[in-house]
Amino acid sequence: MEHYSCLTAKQIEYYCKQMINHGVPCRFMFDGRNLNIVDGFLIKKGINVMYQMVYWHFSKETAKEIAKELDCQVIFSE
Repeated sequence: MEHYSCLTAKQIEYYCKQMINHGVPCRFMFDGRNLNIVDGFLIKKGINVMYQMVYWHFSKETAKEIAKELDCQVIFSE
């Protein structure tokens, strides 16, 4: 697997505190590939969504902030 940008330990701590019970499911994508925001690994392009990393406990605003930090796209599954 290829590696891309990921959150720092300080950012992870901050965003964990931003987690909520009823967040909007979202995926972070870079160049059409699913991104794990903790370790920076990119999943193979074209892989079925059921095998992609989905984050469940972020508000839309927080997810957009994370995407901006990592220079990637966030996809919401509502």
